[in-house]
Amino acid sequence: MKNAKQHFSDCYLMCTLESLSNTDNGRKILKESIQRDDKNPSLINCYLHTPSGEKKGYSIPTTTVLKGYEKVYKHQPNEIIRSMDISVNEFEKKYKTKYFISDIRDTFNDYKFEYNLPSRFMKTLTGVKPRVIGETSCNINLNKYKDEVMELLKQIEKEEKSSFVLSTGIKGIDGHRWHVYILEKVDLKNNTITVKEKRGNNPQVLTIDEALNKFKCIVGYFNSDLEKKASSSTV
Repeated sequence: MKNAKQHFSDCYLMCTLESLSNTDNGRKILKESIQRDDKNPSLINCYLHTPSGEKKGYSIPTTTVLKGYEKVYKHQPNEIIRSMDISVNEFEKKYKTKYFISDIRDTFNDYKFEYNLPSRFMKTLTGVKPRVIGETSCNINLNKYKDEVMELLKQIEKEEKSSFVLSTGIKGIDGHRWHVYILEKVDLKNNTITVKEKRGNNPQVLTIDEALNKFKCIVGYFNSDLEKKASSSTV
């Protein structure tokens, strides 16, 4: 997943999957949520949590093209990302868990797996509500939450391994508005963070002030946040 590139408006999904791979409990949940079928290796089984907490499974073929998803098979070569994109699309058709603005955008999109809030997908995938700062508030950037963000960054740096993403809003980075980035490193001594977006897969170092000014929200988990779920997670 780390080398896979974004080809659709699913940055929230790709960044969530990669960020979860950074921690032990995140990897356990990924292992339970995305599995190659034991009886048919040409199928990948993806599991998502309904609003009631029930696990819903989707079996996605890797060698045959599902009708209606020709573009996804053509443009996304990574089987895991492609299978999750299709699973989320089928899931959203029935359960409609997106934030209302994202739901409205679906009217104009080919696929319902595009354009979602990171927190909504994280909860759907893991069954655990993530930590959130600024995601649905009327804020342009994170300056309004500076103290809260700084406390979070201190803890992230201390624990070293975590699963957090940041999203821009109307203020973009290099033209990327409403775009999700993986938080790869916090270095408070040098007053910087390192982030990565999935279209180019190139890490980018920002000062803390730049990050507070450019990003609208930060969302994610510490390893301990997922411990209970990872320990009891079975398909």
